[in-house]
Amino acid sequence: MSPTTSGSARALGAAAAALLFLASCAAPTGGEPSGEGTGATGSPAATAAESPTGSGPATESPSPASASPTADPTGSPTTGPTASPTAGPTGTPTAGPTESPTATPTSGPTGSPAPAERVTYSGTAADAAFAFELPATWRVDGEFSGVGGTVTVVGPDGAPLGYLTVLQAWGAECGPDCTQPAVVHLGDVPGEAALSSSGEFVVRSVAMDLTSSPRLRNVNGWQDNVRLMTSLTDADTPPPTAMLPHVMYGLGLVETGVVASNGITYRTVIFSSAHDFPTVAAAEEYVASEEHQQIQAMIASFRA
Repeated sequence: MSPTTSGSARALGAAAAALLFLASCAAPTGGEPSGEGTGATGSPAATAAESPTGSGPATESPSPASASPTADPTGSPTTGPTASPTAGPTGTPTAGPTESPTATPTSGPTGSPAPAERVTYSGTAADAAFAFELPATWRVDGEFSGVGGTVTVVGPDGAPLGYLTVLQAWGAECGPDCTQPAVVHLGDVPGEAALSSSGEFVVRSVAMDLTSSPRLRNVNGWQDNVRLMTSLTDADTPPPTAMLPHVMYGLGLVETGVVASNGITYRTVIFSSAHDFPTVAAAEEYVASEEHQQIQAMIASFRA
């Protein structure tokens, strides 16, 4: 079945003075992450601080696993290497990101089938140097600015298959409706390498059925009853049982060594893929498809 694509965590609370990029509560029409992080189970509160991997929605900024952050998700000019980092990037600040795909065949994560050939896409955004692999027939559209932003991964037919967002600061609000419908956990795939700040991650797939809530579907820009969200998620985050419809993805933290305006040096990464389906059964069928496994392998290959 051909899904309708639609684009649209572990932050421990950052310093009180952290500068937040608060995103709109409505899911972006293009489906890409809007700077909001994962809501999880728990009681929503319109303005209470939340962990992207844990309790309800809120206004927040991510922080690294350690109690005393050394970085800032809202940072200064971009820096770092332009190749495939496996740890925190370092280097001389540059005016903007450098993306340089290379056609080096690689293999997928253990347990996940990978296409015959993948290419490496590497770059720097908001001071964070990163790289990941994608099928040779896919491409990355868009560019990062000096403070981050979002690029889109599209398939051979031009349909969006994933979104990579790098932010200097992250925050989410549950808005006027903090309803957290139930979600079905459809499996995790381990990431290939630990992130330099938040550590080990998984690629998690969850599905939410809003068949009985047409208003929520419309408010969040869903194209069908069920949304399947697959995203990079902190490995320490347990599978959720309920989430906010517009914040169904996870996130990770990357150390840069570059102090941003809010005094911290890590950056927030959201790497996700969203598809809408008429039923949960249709979403489960897609999860077993080669395309979905390629998406999982792509996100699992992310390193920074």
